[in-house]
Amino acid sequence: MSLKPGTKTRESTSLKRTVPPGFGCIDAARPIPPDAAVDSLHFQNHGGLAIIHRDSIGFRKKCLDVNVTTFELLCGVATMRDRHLVLVGVYRRPGSQTLTSAFYDELAAVFERLSTTAVPSSSVATLTYTWTW
Repeated sequence: MSLKPGTKTRESTSLKRTVPPGFGCIDAARPIPPDAAVDSLHFQNHGGLAIIHRDSIGFRKKCLDVNVTTFELLCGVATMRDRHLVLVGVYRRPGSQTLTSAFYDELAAVFERLSTTAVPSSSVATLTYTWTW
């Protein structure tokens, strides 16, 4: 499995070219800022996260229902036989705001939600992250 930050949505040509035959992906587009001019003909929403996986691995996107503003988030559950792996992608764009307590509070909320979400007991949580200092 691979985490690809800075991707577009599954419909984008660049993401389709990234996913080789025999692989699939789940993705989350970068959230659109509330002040974005979405009615403009020139509006484009670049970026987001994608997790690329082998088709032979059952993989589904998992909604954590956590509101985050200091990073981008994508969660998925891989199923291999009777085992499950929860993969969480957390991405901070280069040039993001300086790390504050809000980042750590939101990250803690993600882990708290993971610990209370109904995922089989054989699950393992993995975190992949990028941030700038």
